[in-house]
Amino acid sequence: MLDPFHSGELEVQERTGERGRAVLNGRLIASAIPEGARKFLAQQSYCVVGWASPNGEIWASLLTARAGFASTDAEGATLALDFSPASGAAHAIPPLSGPPLSGMREGDHLGLLFIELATRRRLRVNGRVTELASSGLRLSVSEAFPNCPKYIQRREAVPSVSVEGEIEPVHGERLSDELTAWIAEADTVFVTSAHPEGPVDSSHRGGNPGFIKLEGEVLRIPDYPGNSMFGTLGNFAVNPRAGLVFVDFRNNRQLQLAGDVQLDLEAGDSSGETGGTGRWWTFSPRRWIVSSLSPSFTWQLIDGSPFNP
Repeated sequence: MLDPFHSGELEVQERTGERGRAVLNGRLIASAIPEGARKFLAQQSYCVVGWASPNGEIWASLLTARAGFASTDAEGATLALDFSPASGAAHAIPPLSGPPLSGMREGDHLGLLFIELATRRRLRVNGRVTELASSGLRLSVSEAFPNCPKYIQRREAVPSVSVEGEIEPVHGERLSDELTAWIAEADTVFVTSAHPEGPVDSSHRGGNPGFIKLEGEVLRIPDYPGNSMFGTLGNFAVNPRAGLVFVDFRNNRQLQLAGDVQLDLEAGDSSGETGGTGRWWTFSPRRWIVSSLSPSFTWQLIDGSPFNP
């Protein structure tokens, strides 16, 4: 895959003058999960799952599980996710049976992000669902590639046996004061984008608390220097919708948002808020869901990223 980019990615690469670097980094994209990454996957206990619903809404979900829930075949061409609870444990709602993922079907595209916050390692895996059940799925891999450790706040995640405080999912359309405060204090968000023809991608955005600006209910998000491939912004260029997920690390909750995106690649950066790129994108929520992480974790902040502007 010397040049695995679609028209939206090519457009953003050209407009930002980063086409040459994108071609070099694009060589990291493989059509199967590399052998060296399979051990990393087998050690994980959570991942981000991105999905585009039949009505065109895009959702990002953080799914937690017992360590070892992810496994691959010998070639890395398929990926299995098993969310069955450990012996003696129980999920309030099976992770693929509750909103918004309950509408998922075999054949759907997914974008997965495996991110180990404590070590700042991450791997993106994209593909299509070939088998589906409430407790897990199997994915035929189309792309797999690592990302750099920039902008990741290190957190240690320790599984908790307690299920106290679990809540039934709640949803709405307008953001409350509580939800806007949640967003305004965040140092981490996960974002899912999708190509109109189906392929889905999930990624990470991070910064110092407050790096996301709120203008009413509209989120203004800086685009820091990255790998120049513009998988997320490239999808936005051809399909201006996204799904975001914010994690409440203190209370084991997630806030999922589905909405519309607008790119601003030439805003400038007189105050250094974009790390020098001058690029922003705005997100206007259409719908939101708040749900518990189950199983739950105790999350301990270690330190912020040294790359944060």
